Amino acid sequence: MAISRDVLIEILAKADPVGLIATGAPRDEYSAEADEILALRGVPQLTEITGVFAVSFSDPGACPRETARWIVEEMQRLDPAT
Repeated sequence: MAISRDVLIEILAKADPVGLIATGAPRDEYSAEADEILALRGVPQLTEITGVFAVSFSDPGACPRETARWIVEEMQRLDPAT
């Protein structure tokens, strides 16, 4: 996957899985999670995305599967290599 960090941060801000952006957090609030996702090999699986957020926020439900699915779909849609 060849998506840039900035693009992924924007995708995560739009998805706002934990609701931080909606409460006024900066658009790059999920940059640490973006870095973790970018460190994964290949196309991230839904369980990997939900796992990143579960660990970051100490909450297994921090990122619902539907949100993770949307994130993966957006990553694939915006990947310049596809």
